[in-house]
This record gives sequence, C-alpha cells and structure tokens, in this order.
Amino acid sequence: MQSNQPFTIYNASAGSGKTFTLVKAYLKILFSSNKPYLFKNILAITFTNKAVAEMKGRIIDTLKQFSDKDILKLDNPMFLSICDELNLRPEQLHKKAITLLESIIHNYAAFDISTIDGFTHKLIRTFAHDLKLPLNFEVELDQESLLREAVDSLISKAGTDAVLTKVLVDFAIEKADDDKSYDVAFDFNKIAKLLVNENDIPFFEKIKDKTLDDFKALKSKLKKDINNEEAIIAEKAKQLLTQFETSGLEFKDFSGAYLPKHFEKLSNNNFNVAFGSKWQDNIENGTLYPKRVTPETAGTIDSLQPQIFLVFNETKQAIFNHKFLNAFYKNITPLSVLNAINTELTLLKEDQNKMLISEFNSIISKEIKNQPTPFIYERIGEKFNHYFIDEFQDTSESQWNNLIPLLENSVASENGSTMLVGDAKQAIYAGAEVKQSNL
Repeated sequence: MQSNQPFTIYNASAGSGKTFTLVKAYLKILFSSNKPYLFKNILAITFTNKAVAEMKGRIIDTLKQFSDKDILKLDNPMFLSICDELNLRPEQLHKKAITLLESIIHNYAAFDISTIDGFTHKLIRTFAHDLKLPLNFEVELDQESLLREAVDSLISKAGTDAVLTKVLVDFAIEKADDDKSYDVAFDFNKIAKLLVNENDIPFFEKIKDKTLDDFKALKSKLKKDINNEEAIIAEKAKQLLTQFETSGLEFKDFSGAYLPKHFEKLSNNNFNVAFGSKWQDNIENGTLYPKRVTPETAGTIDSLQPQIFLVFNETKQAIFNHKFLNAFYKNITPLSVLNAINTELTLLKEDQNKMLISEFNSIISKEIKNQPTPFIYERIGEKFNHYFIDEFQDTSESQWNNLIPLLENSVASENGSTMLVGDAKQAIYAGAEVKQSNL
C-alpha cells in the first residue's frame, strides 16, 4: 500500500482484505469530523451493482456494530484500530457511530456509493442541455439487444439494395474462403460488439459518414495497389535472375542455393518468403558462394553483390507493404459491414430516443475536458471532497479522464482526499492507454 495523504493507492489482490481497508478508510473520514452529514461529501465508485450493494451493506453493518453498546466490551479489530489512529476513546467512537448511522439512514439517497456508469449517467443528465440531448432520453443498458436489432434491420435490406447485397454476399464468401461459418447473422452480431467497445468508438466516429460506395472504391484502389506491388516485386526478381543467367551463374554457385531460390519464388508471384535467415546476413558484405566455386565465378558474384543487396532490400520492403495492403484489403468488407450496422444502430437510437451506456463516457469527456472544475461541480449540484475508486484497474481511458478534474480538485483542497483501490493483474482494459500497471 502506497500512502501519501491526501492521495492513497491500495494495490489489492484477491483475499488481501480490500473491503476491510476500504470501509475502514471511509469510516475514518466520517469519524474524524463532527459533521454528521459529511457522508454527503464522499463519493465512492465501483463497477457493479453487486459491489455497490456490498459496500453500502458493509458500511451500514459496521456502523450498527459500532452503535451497539456491546462494542465497548469486544475486541473488534476495526473499532480498536480507528480509535487508536484517530486518538478517540471507545465511548466517543461509539456515540459518533450512533449519530452517523441515524444520519445516513434518514438521508439514504445522499449516501453516494455508485457504479462508474451510474456516476457518468448523472454527469450526462446534468450536461444534457449543453449536449443538445433530449431531456427524456432513455438509457439502454442491454446493448446487445439493440445491436441484434440493428443487425436484423441490416440483413432485412438484403435484396432491396444492390450495393448492400453485394457487400453481404462478399462477406459470406470471404468467410467461406477462410473455412469459417456461413452464418452471417452470428458473425455480424459478434463483430457488432466492437461498436460499443469504448476504445473503438472514437475510430467509428471518424468513418461513420462513409458510404458503402466509399468502401467499395477504397477496396478497388487497394486491389489495384496490391496487383501493382506484386508486379513490381516479380519483375525485379526476374530481372535479377536474368542477370544471373546472362553472367553464366547457376543456382548451385550460391551457398545452399538459398538466394536464387528466394528470388525464383518472388518471380513466380509466391510472396510467402521468410526474412531473418542466416544466409541473408551475408547479402551486403558477406560471402554468397561456397569455397568450391572457381575464382571467375566468385568474382562474378562479388561484382553483382551490390545489385543483389539493392534488389533484396527493395523487394523486402515491397513485400512488407504488400502484406500490409493485403491485411487492409481483407478487412474492408467487415469494416463496411460494421459501418452499415452502425448506421442502422444510429437510426434505431434516434427512433427509440435511446442512448447506449457505452456512449456516455466519450460524450461527457468531450464536454467537460476543457471545463474548469468548479463549473463541473456547480453543474453536478454537489461538492464532493473525498473520492474512493474501487476496482480502479477497470477504468477505461475516457472514464479516468472524466474523473481526473474532480480527483485533482479533491487532492489539492485542504480537506479533500482520494483513494484508489485495485489489482493491475485483473485489469479488463489491460491494453488501454491508461496504465493500470502503475498501481
């Protein structure tokens, strides 16, 4: 545990007593003050409704234990620890617990322990007018249901739209060529989940205005570029092999015949060649022939070595580019399908006046990132001084960005604090830009 108040990071793995530590830290803030309603200035965030209920329950149950007069006779580890750390007599802590429990029970709505999505929902409701959102928009928690509806809507248009039909048929054929399922509905629903993946949303925002014709044109251009690259590679290889033949060289004149065989494959439009082999290390300055060759043959190969080196590097770079173009080309059809599904999804959301929970973080991040912290507080309508972020490793980049201005303010203020609790090894966004491994 790294602790440097008012900012604390608790690296909590399974079975490490995380909940005990979290509840104790929360209660210490309450017990260190004489304000019975200080809990209204504390925001605790976790990631599931189950975790919210568990944390609220543990805090209430602990206060109930502390409020029972029998606590003064028991060796309760948390009770005694808080007494010691806050320099309070057991009787004082007992009386404070009674007052705090009553305050929370009578003002339970202000007992702010929430999921990250719940907090973001609160923010976006606050900024609905600024974002030009209808005040009565509905939050769609069952994202997969709406995605399935969008997929069904897209498939239903097959046969009525020639361009779309061609794309759907191409998708099915490409799947079959890869020895994969013909069930396009299953595949569409699978890839559609990318549309609600928070890390992918910004990318789809950039291409949402592209049409199927745009993707068709891009695919045609890529195919042309691929064919052109293949022709260049094959031609360069053929020219070099012709030079070998003109110079009276045979395959056996090269060590292991690896070099001429490499270019022979390229000349036959076989671009499945490996790089990094030992013989390739000799191309620039090494010896390319075995000891048994005649001095004349050795001299011929030596004179051609600069040309061999040049052609090898040119074709190597061209092959890498060819692989990139091919990978890009193979993803155009799935990408065009995804974009078409996204279009259907947008229409459904507009028609049903719905917003997906996954959209909240990116939308609110765009709105508040350049706003001063006091303005955000003012719009929220509450002033939180203390923050507890449980399962911190599961925060995505935009979720973290939305929290930063609030956490910075609490850490900078005289009476504020922030506690982050998590386990980097359990991060669901382990590949995201936010580095949970810093915990």
